[in-house]
Amino acid sequence: MKRNLISFALILIAGFTTSMTSCERTKEETPPGDPVQIELTLKQTEVVESANKFAFDLFVPIVAEKKGAENIMISPFSVTSALSMTLNGAAGETFEAMMTALRYDGKTIGEINETYLKLMKDMVPVDPRVVMEIANSVWVEKRLTVKQPFIDALKTWYLAEAKNIDVTDPGAVDMVNGWIEEKTHDKIQNMLDELSPDLAMLLINAVYFNGKWRHQFEKKNTDNKSFFVTPGSPVLVPMMFQNENFAVTRSGNATLIELPYGQGNYSMVVMLPDEGVSTASVAVTLTPESWALWMADLARGTTEVDLSLPRFKYEYKRELKDDLTALGMGIAFTDFADFSNISNQGLLISRVLHQTFIETNEEGTEAAAATVVEMELTSMPMTTVININRPFLYFIRETTTGTIVFMGQVADPSKD
Repeated sequence: MKRNLISFALILIAGFTTSMTSCERTKEETPPGDPVQIELTLKQTEVVESANKFAFDLFVPIVAEKKGAENIMISPFSVTSALSMTLNGAAGETFEAMMTALRYDGKTIGEINETYLKLMKDMVPVDPRVVMEIANSVWVEKRLTVKQPFIDALKTWYLAEAKNIDVTDPGAVDMVNGWIEEKTHDKIQNMLDELSPDLAMLLINAVYFNGKWRHQFEKKNTDNKSFFVTPGSPVLVPMMFQNENFAVTRSGNATLIELPYGQGNYSMVVMLPDEGVSTASVAVTLTPESWALWMADLARGTTEVDLSLPRFKYEYKRELKDDLTALGMGIAFTDFADFSNISNQGLLISRVLHQTFIETNEEGTEAAAATVVEMELTSMPMTTVININRPFLYFIRETTTGTIVFMGQVADPSKD
């Protein structure tokens, strides 16, 4: 039966056993253990929940815009990491606008910083079968005088590397791209094509993930099968298959299945729209409340599943200025931006670049993301040139009363 294209590219048949169950799977001699609980305080949990709300609010309009015609991938953790670093330099209305856009209302900058430090330290080593790497950096252009408390905050809370950069150096772009490529194991390449002559600072987050499925697919069970981009447009793709116990639940118009990596600290939750339902229609149901309900359902247990999942591999790149403006932080991109906690020189965010990579196959998933917050000096006051070289009028007045005392015209100043 034909099925609609979905961004996660999955075909699922739940609770259904057929002769395919006779396909044998190689069992691991030493199965992974259970997930290790990362303990968060109440405030840290609230920050994560706020970040997840931002993730849904950012993602849903992008899906609606693309209307299912393009593979999409964002890393909300990377975006919020980079913007939370930037938040440490914001003040006044700009700070409030960024807090609103990031859905951090009611939180303090201290609570936000503490949460990201906790996540960086605990999410990286939690599962020996999963490689999780997080890196942050701040690049300061030589013309910018930065306040030391800002740099100290990024080093302390985000373990950021502080680097100098000269925008006039022909090798500057390669230097930044090289750092991103190294931190993402060469999965995010050539992220920057140029640096603005007005560049003042770059704040960068990079994330790399490589997880092995808890239940890996047998390559011998992978076969070319039809994948319906639209009901009448099938394409042949390598379709993986396995029969295994997975957690499955239903939303109003979709089926959700959770595929764990390693010991289960990380998993891929796939959301398959019902027949005739678009991914955009499913995406609008993504809210913190519905997500929490679905995750609770998935935690209740597993059921036997005949699972067909296509291999997929792609890259995605997006400039997030318009998306972030729509979420409420437009002032940060204007000459009215207030980043006075970074420098006494006027600064604005010129662009926020986001680039991702993912490859999913029989063994697991390799993924990477990078976010670059590019900051420029605000426009310097322009010198207005007025050349009074033609006939003019003049008025002499008393300013407090508005009384015009003299008025006249100069048509030829050479005449006495």
